[in-house]
Amino acid sequence: MSSGCSRPDNDFVEPPPPTVTTAKPVQQDMTLFYENNGETEATNSAEVRARVRGFIEELMFEPGQVVSEGDPLYRIEPEQYAAAKMQAEAQVESATASISAAKAAKEANAAEVERSENELRRFKKLLESNAGSQSEYDQALAARDAAVAQSRGSDAAIELSQAELSVAKAALAQADLDLNYTTVRAPISGRISRTLIDRGNLADNGSSLASIVDRERIYVYFTIDERTLLELMKQRPEDRRSGPVDWSKVPVYLQRDEADSQWRRGKLEYVDQTGINQQTGTLSLRAVFDNPNDDLLPGMFVTVRLPVNQVKDGVLVPQRAIMGSQQGQFLMVVGSDNRVEQRPVRLGQKLDGWVLVTDGLDKDEQFVVDGIQRARPGAAVDPKLTELSTDDSPILKAAIELKAGSESRPSESKPESETAPVQSPGNGDAEKNTGGQADSPQEVESAS
Repeated sequence: MSSGCSRPDNDFVEPPPPTVTTAKPVQQDMTLFYENNGETEATNSAEVRARVRGFIEELMFEPGQVVSEGDPLYRIEPEQYAAAKMQAEAQVESATASISAAKAAKEANAAEVERSENELRRFKKLLESNAGSQSEYDQALAARDAAVAQSRGSDAAIELSQAELSVAKAALAQADLDLNYTTVRAPISGRISRTLIDRGNLADNGSSLASIVDRERIYVYFTIDERTLLELMKQRPEDRRSGPVDWSKVPVYLQRDEADSQWRRGKLEYVDQTGINQQTGTLSLRAVFDNPNDDLLPGMFVTVRLPVNQVKDGVLVPQRAIMGSQQGQFLMVVGSDNRVEQRPVRLGQKLDGWVLVTDGLDKDEQFVVDGIQRARPGAAVDPKLTELSTDDSPILKAAIELKAGSESRPSESKPESETAPVQSPGNGDAEKNTGGQADSPQEVESAS
């Protein structure tokens, strides 16, 4: 029997190990930040109120309009107040005329006093020389006394007229104020609300007409726990010689929402002087932020980061390299024999696509960055080493000096503005702290 085609040997050939991309962690100094939620509030707001009673004659603004301090907003009918001012002016003129008349009468009385004094002296000499009678002297004395009394009366009339003039001037000043108050002006600069009393309606003295909110700067209220406070105080010790630390030099960072990649820089503006709230165990703080784009509104909830501590030679890995299971989080570490080890790690903050590894990874070890799905624990791989860098993440290159309440400038080789928040050691929930990169270096510059 002829033989057919021969069959090849069916020996198993092991496939080559899968190729994966590996890297060593980035090691650098970094600043640790505390993160919490905060609530915004306008730095300045005021009610527009009527200061005189009358019907609204004119509205001179649109709801939502930006107004400047002193801008006219309402006009209340002014006729009765103009009439009151004219009456007060007439009273001032009348009192002024009364003073002039009293002064003229005083001059006439002074002349009469002088004449009667001369007559009295003449009759006294006649009486002493027996050339005059006692009755004539008595008449001259009485005339002198009457002239002196009239002079004193003119002095009193002048004082009375001057008092009436003061009262008239005060009434005129009040009437002038009331007339000016018929034009209601903006007490502060900002955006004005809708009117609460429409044209043609009666406004009483003190009626609320509208509200103005200044949103050029925004307050953010937030709290820190006692543990973080102690860490913060340790890094910014009180100087007994120069007084407490200047908290206004502490930078604070704000993220409006998770979809917003910008971290805005402000400064700590107030620390609650009553201390720790015994019910919550937290301290209330207030930061202030510029709001040039008017995209922060009062009452918004935001994320706040506060610099608390620094870590020396922090170990950073890309967030995409971190795996998780019921046992915890881990990295796929490639050993010297090119075999994969599932390495449990402890993590700090996640920021801008990077994670701070606090335990479980040495700075010289390689871990799988890409191709993790092909890396099985205990299996061999073909590692292709790549070099990682945080140069594209200036928020990770920050260097803030925490001592003595001041901040140092980063090294000259890096932009002065590279300041960024990372997680506080007091916050163990690393998964809560997700970060975003500032849109420009100025967003995160160190406080001066």
